[in-house]
Amino acid sequence: MVTVENNTIILHCEKATPDDKVEVEYAVERLLGQGVRVIYFDLSKTIYLPSTLMGYLMWKKQDLQKQGKDIQIIAISQSLRKVFEETRLIEFFGIT
Repeated sequence: MVTVENNTIILHCEKATPDDKVEVEYAVERLLGQGVRVIYFDLSKTIYLPSTLMGYLMWKKQDLQKQGKDIQIIAISQSLRKVFEETRLIEFFGIT
């Protein structure tokens, strides 16, 4: 399940699915349509992202940066942090 609070997209599921990817895409487009320049993601409850969702986030971040916009991950579970560290996406997303 995906919800939006202000500029933050929150994934509420432990294991995200392709359906969640579609919900994330819709949420991103809705926020962009509202004029949001920075979209935040809360992945604190999620331990698994399908490769399609991971690929979408990477592509969308690069695409938005060209337009002076951004995607930032503001919360991430320990399990997912480990995956991001191993794949060096921690730097790509600027996760501290």
